[in-house]
Amino acid sequence: MREVRVLLIDDDEDDYVLTKGIFDEVSNRYAFYWVNSYEKGISAILKKQYDVYLVDYRLGKGTGIDLLTEAVNSGCEQPIIILTGKGDTTIDVQAMNIGAADYLIKDEIDSSTLDRSIRYAIKQAETLKALKSSESKYKAVFEQANDPILISDQSGKIHDINNGGLKFFGYSRSAIMKLQDAAIFKNLNDREQFGTLLEKNGSLVNFECELISGQGIVSYCSLSSFIQTDMVNLSEVYHTIIRDLSYRRNKEERSVNLGKMSISEHIAKGLGEEIRDPLSTINLAIDELASDNDITGNETVQSYIEIIKNNCNKVNRLVQNFISSTETKTLNLQRHNIVEVIEAAISDTEDLMTGHNIKLIKELVPYEQMILIDKPKIKNVLISVIMNAIEAMHSYPKTISITSTIDKDVYEIAVADTGTGIESQNSEIIYEPFFTTKKRAGGLGLTHAQRVLTTHNGSIKFKPLANGSLFLIQIPIYHESKLWI
Repeated sequence: MREVRVLLIDDDEDDYVLTKGIFDEVSNRYAFYWVNSYEKGISAILKKQYDVYLVDYRLGKGTGIDLLTEAVNSGCEQPIIILTGKGDTTIDVQAMNIGAADYLIKDEIDSSTLDRSIRYAIKQAETLKALKSSESKYKAVFEQANDPILISDQSGKIHDINNGGLKFFGYSRSAIMKLQDAAIFKNLNDREQFGTLLEKNGSLVNFECELISGQGIVSYCSLSSFIQTDMVNLSEVYHTIIRDLSYRRNKEERSVNLGKMSISEHIAKGLGEEIRDPLSTINLAIDELASDNDITGNETVQSYIEIIKNNCNKVNRLVQNFISSTETKTLNLQRHNIVEVIEAAISDTEDLMTGHNIKLIKELVPYEQMILIDKPKIKNVLISVIMNAIEAMHSYPKTISITSTIDKDVYEIAVADTGTGIESQNSEIIYEPFFTTKKRAGGLGLTHAQRVLTTHNGSIKFKPLANGSLFLIQIPIYHESKLWI
């Protein structure tokens, strides 16, 4: 068994003699030493020369509490036991609060008491050292982790968040510490369900929900959390690791969209052929009927024939537009300045906006790098979305806001209006062919826009506003020509 080096710091030689006598009765595993001043004692502590320190409360120049405070502030990890000539509860509490391992009254010390106090003090010091080491490792992992890690509690109070979390949510530390954790959940029902499941099970793995940043960016995330008891504050806290699944979800949505596009293209072509055959027969019959000598002079019949022909042509054009909107055509990809493409789309709709007394707010982020796109198709997408915004506004004030941002390898265009908005039950079907809530509208504009952006590996997303609608158009910025076409 390793010898334990014990240092007595006491300016009274008589106390040294008495204490040494007690040690002589204790197991020989202790090596006992003595210094007789505050200065020598603190020097020995700072040099970490001993395993345990017995410090007298009265040291002439200073007190044992002063020495204890200086030692703790200097990072002393060895246990310090305070000795005093008489019991004083105030000194006892003060010593323990600062970090003393024990508090002993000299007149009550015997070999058994001293041996037990030293053994317990060493064990406690080893435990605290292990805890500090574990805490230090956890802190390093906590701070250096790329994934956001959040520490909160059942009430929603945020206790801590790592640098990855601050970057992900876009808050400063002081700002997010003032919030409740419900502020990062897009839907409050998700926060309630998260807390309920965590309290019930004690841990939670891969709870999927949408979180929102300070800038309003919504991310689809997976939360894994467990409950831990905070021994300092005697309370339970949630340790939550957040993984951003937006990329995975976007890939899944794109896969679904590609599947839907393939099916709709197949259906459109088949339906087009089925409609065109009877239309051709009707048109042929109408032409024969119109040339009949018995009715060529009948203006009423001729006017009805003209109406039938016009409507047949309209049906034919509708079928052609439907087929065209569902066809996957090879993209003519070239490098273009995306800001110039947006400006061109705005220019083509500007007269209509002026005619409807619509205020245009435009904030486009300049981007000098050329983006690989099919310019006419992207321009038509932008025109279609702007036209939808124009047609959605029926009362004043009428405002269209067109802004852009750059996030990593994506150029995002936001088109917002102050129109009637889209009802929640329709938000999932607005890209379906022929869906429309407008009179005399074909319902193919957004279908075509989604198809064009999907073939560019981009996307179009709808977000409801308090007054109006917002469409986010995302176009990837490719540094290499790797596109699905």
